[in-house]
Amino acid sequence: MQEYENRIRRAQLEAAGRGYSCLIIFALAPRRVGDLLYLTGHQPMMPGHPRRFGFRGRGYSAMVLPVDQDPCLVTSTPFYERELYVSDVTYHDNVPEEIGRAVRRYGLAQRDIGIVGMDILSVELYEDLKAELYQARFYRADDIVMNLRASKSPYELELLRRGAGIGDEVSDMLRDYLRPGLTERQVYQFITSELTRRGVSGAFATCQSGWRSETAYDLEPASDKVIEDGDMVHMEINGKYQGYMIDICRSTVAGTASRRQIEILDTALEMFEKSVAAMRPGVTAESLEQITGEIACARGFTSNHTRAYNGPATYLGHAIGLGTDEPPVLAKYDKTPLVPGMVITVEPGLYQTGVGGCRIEDEILVTRTGFENLNHSQRKWW
Repeated sequence: MQEYENRIRRAQLEAAGRGYSCLIIFALAPRRVGDLLYLTGHQPMMPGHPRRFGFRGRGYSAMVLPVDQDPCLVTSTPFYERELYVSDVTYHDNVPEEIGRAVRRYGLAQRDIGIVGMDILSVELYEDLKAELYQARFYRADDIVMNLRASKSPYELELLRRGAGIGDEVSDMLRDYLRPGLTERQVYQFITSELTRRGVSGAFATCQSGWRSETAYDLEPASDKVIEDGDMVHMEINGKYQGYMIDICRSTVAGTASRRQIEILDTALEMFEKSVAAMRPGVTAESLEQITGEIACARGFTSNHTRAYNGPATYLGHAIGLGTDEPPVLAKYDKTPLVPGMVITVEPGLYQTGVGGCRIEDEILVTRTGFENLNHSQRKWW
């Protein structure tokens, strides 16, 4: 497929421009698979002991990508997708050994090699790799694929748009469904079943109401708690459509809202609208969180927003694509400038208010002249 050929070629050109002769791109099942999936259509399976019982790297896969030759893929299990965009695929119990064999076959064992996935490569496996290729020089190169993934192609944007549309459909249905007397788990099941019915894989949701809404996230995404009249409720709508993420959030009060709760929800909506309105190429990621932080503090919410503004350990948002919570993040110290093609979730929230917490989230595309909201469902439910 031309899309994957273009991605691989761009990665090769960037690596060559940095003086590398080769990249080795790692993925680790089940969560850290995006870089390899982006380039090959493959994600590893069956995570286990990465260095035990004769196995070296179980749960890992790696792509060996010379800058001027066709790549190969090394997997740690014989179970993988039928359709891959790399024709040379090898299964081996000892992943570092097989990578070493491939690099030597390419004639690159004494060259400079960039590692993509250094943050997921265990110390033991890295030592194994260095022992296999003891004459090579390794460099951290995670940002090469990360930067390619940040700006979405027309192919990717089409899938993200479709996914956002599904999120909107479920959101509109959820608004009509939500009411006092339901349990959080019933709401969770409603969201995930409607997503699944529309072709979403890995459908996921949260429903936190009343005192549980006071925190941004809980280890238990939904409980058997009954949603009562006057409970603040925030809910995530999440999953993958043909490999690309859906990630929106809606908040409201079930039943009758107090004046204070309406003030909280109105403030969160204002934070959302003003930060989104400021999005355009060249704006830094951290500056968007500053906008919402200043609004929160001006309204008296001095310890209820993000970590940077004395609130819980959250930030304003993050990019999405093949994975959720991709860079850049809209947080203090992330000075990444926005570029056209980025799709970023903006999700301001207010928590620990004493009367409940809320979060509002949409998927926003950075365009050449500003932004486009990929979501069109109603955000104000109160």
